[in-house]
Amino acid sequence: MTKRSITRTTKNAAKKSNQPDQKAARDKYINDFMQCMKTNADRQSRLRADAPTRIRAAISATKAAGLTNSASDDSLAHYHVVQRFLQEKAFYPPHDKRKESNAYAKIHKQIVILEDQPCLVCRVKHSTLGDLSKNPFGAVQLETHHHIIEWALGNAIVPELFNAHIRPGLLRRARQRSAQGVTDPIFQEFDALYSTPMSAVQIKAWVDHSPDNLWVLCDVHHRHKFVGIHAITYPIWGPQDLVDARIVNKEIGLAHGKR
Repeated sequence: MTKRSITRTTKNAAKKSNQPDQKAARDKYINDFMQCMKTNADRQSRLRADAPTRIRAAISATKAAGLTNSASDDSLAHYHVVQRFLQEKAFYPPHDKRKESNAYAKIHKQIVILEDQPCLVCRVKHSTLGDLSKNPFGAVQLETHHHIIEWALGNAIVPELFNAHIRPGLLRRARQRSAQGVTDPIFQEFDALYSTPMSAVQIKAWVDHSPDNLWVLCDVHHRHKFVGIHAITYPIWGPQDLVDARIVNKEIGLAHGKR
């Protein structure tokens, strides 16, 4: 047998030996694809089935609030409803399961309990949760919100972009604190880093437990489906502490069954 025929025979044998692996990989890909299609179809079917109930609930809530939402609404004459359904797809990089690090627990305790900072929206504090007159939304706890960069996006941040777009503002804030004589130790760790480019490791630590990336919010204005920062668009969430209190009080009354 010639060298050429031996080579050809070896290649053919290798090709045949790879066929089962290739077929298994192909079958797995097809099965995964079909399962994905089935899952999406099932989800769409559930959404369609639930849509009438969701729409009726939204209409009932609108009527209960004494508001209208029709083409004849005069937006110059009275408060009116702008109703929309938000569809969002968030692409997060791979990350560890969320755990409360010691550093995060320390800063959370400092600003929420020791400093007793209020919710940015309703002004309830950890110390006033039990006072109904100071806790009109019925919050049960104070939480901290990663407001510049979400924790789950920590592995997606490009250091060069962070240092170019975020760090200069942080440096100005640190210098203002220094000029005002602020000596709170919770700022010291990161204020010392803002004057030079920060590394990916430093940025990830900053995301998780820098007071410059944490807002104090009650659980209602953090996560509630109608008023929470994670549930509604920011243009609606942002001015909640500035709108006419009579509207807020009316909605609170309606939520508690009062007319």
